[in-house]
Amino acid sequence: MDRLSQLLGRHAFHARVFFNGDFCDANRFRGSGISGHLHLVRQGMVEFVHDDGSLIRVEEPALVFYPRGLGHLLRIPSGHSATLLCAEIMFGDGGNNPLLRILPDRLHLPLAAISGLDATLEFLFREAAQEGAGRDLVLDRLCDILLVQLMRREFEGGSLSPGLLAALADRHLSAALGAMHDRPHEAWTLETLAAEAGMSRAAFAEYFRTVTGVPPGEYLVRSRMALAVRLLRQGMPVKAVGARAGFTSPSTFTRAFTARMGVSPRAWLRQAEQAG
Repeated sequence: MDRLSQLLGRHAFHARVFFNGDFCDANRFRGSGISGHLHLVRQGMVEFVHDDGSLIRVEEPALVFYPRGLGHLLRIPSGHSATLLCAEIMFGDGGNNPLLRILPDRLHLPLAAISGLDATLEFLFREAAQEGAGRDLVLDRLCDILLVQLMRREFEGGSLSPGLLAALADRHLSAALGAMHDRPHEAWTLETLAAEAGMSRAAFAEYFRTVTGVPPGEYLVRSRMALAVRLLRQGMPVKAVGARAGFTSPSTFTRAFTARMGVSPRAWLRQAEQAG
């Protein structure tokens, strides 16, 4: 069995369609971190305004996917309407599901640019446009299939790391990765991570690097930096971000961030805000 199938087989998710039809108003979705939202815009103009102030404007059929349920406002500009199909994506194990660690915060793709999903989308939209016994269940299952195909597309396109996929599909490494992601503030060492994996220190270090391509310490730093960037975008104060992301002091965080990103956390945030 291929790695993506192994991962999806071990870590379940399922869709529940909650809206299907024409829409001309606005609706706010709160970020939960444990379930996501899938929006399929079949026609019309739609704006997705995120809690960090950024905006996605859709003017052609498109898919917008928030795996971790990023907080956003879906609104239809005045004088317009849109035809939508929206689903909540619920992940087994909630926020501990490893799938949430390999997917981006948001994904926006025009439907015309998504090759390989045409047949599923056609079937989905045809089913959505008619009444019939079992339609709701069919729509839910088709959304499940659509997401599997979407993840396969991202994997084959290089957006999802093959090494990380392999590690998440491995029961030993998955435990260590889960511990790093769930408790980044802990003072992780090679010994404590090896204990999470149920392996010896030497065996864990060698196996981790072989599978993921980087040493455990490097992966931990990258993971903490990714979390820090996400928290900064959400408006958390720099001092609090450093502690939450696992750095021992604000100065340690600033030095590490500057070394990785080329600018200090505050300078990076200013640049991100200006870029809009």
